[in-house]
Amino acid sequence: MIRVAVVDDQRLFASGMQMLVDAQDDMTCVGTAADGLEALDLCAAEHPDVLLLDLRMPVLNGIETLGRLAAVDGDRPRVVALTTIRRDDAVLAALRAGAAAFLTKDALPDVVTATIRDVHEGRPAPTEAEALELLRAQGTPAETSRRDEILDALTAREREVFLLVAKGLSNAEIAASVFLSEATVKSHVRSVLMKLGLRNRIQVVITAHERGLVRA
Repeated sequence: MIRVAVVDDQRLFASGMQMLVDAQDDMTCVGTAADGLEALDLCAAEHPDVLLLDLRMPVLNGIETLGRLAAVDGDRPRVVALTTIRRDDAVLAALRAGAAAFLTKDALPDVVTATIRDVHEGRPAPTEAEALELLRAQGTPAETSRRDEILDALTAREREVFLLVAKGLSNAEIAASVFLSEATVKSHVRSVLMKLGLRNRIQVVITAHERGLVRA
């Protein structure tokens, strides 16, 4: 018997998913939760095999909940991300955070139950390229990534340094601007180049201008 938990702040939707799961001979719903914190408590108490997890919730959203689950010792549920967010980046963020699969909330019941079974059996999650194709096949319009998505790998201070380098400031000028030593600025610049896979400051300038992160 596959133990399934449903996490969604829309109670009516959660109840519908619960009824769908309980109608299957090989599944049972062990509980529902309305936000990420409730989901963590539910997982600790009921140890579901599969967690249907909404990405947009109050208190603690789906991506943050995935991060918390990843830090839990011992067995963790396999997560199916549920989304009404018709954007590629939401789905990809969930897969990067550890979701085993994803479903749009308008998926047909047979698709939902088949996905639960696939995930429970440990079938591999779709790659990012496959996820994009699945979204497009479902009629989800592809949207471009956020212009500043490249900065997600950086700390807040590194982002600040990146943007100042992109504006053409020298290390000494950056140091004076953000009240750091020049040696510390050099260290941040090296870290920025390494994390973003850039070879030099010129590439920082080009990258920032191509993405519209600084004005010409």
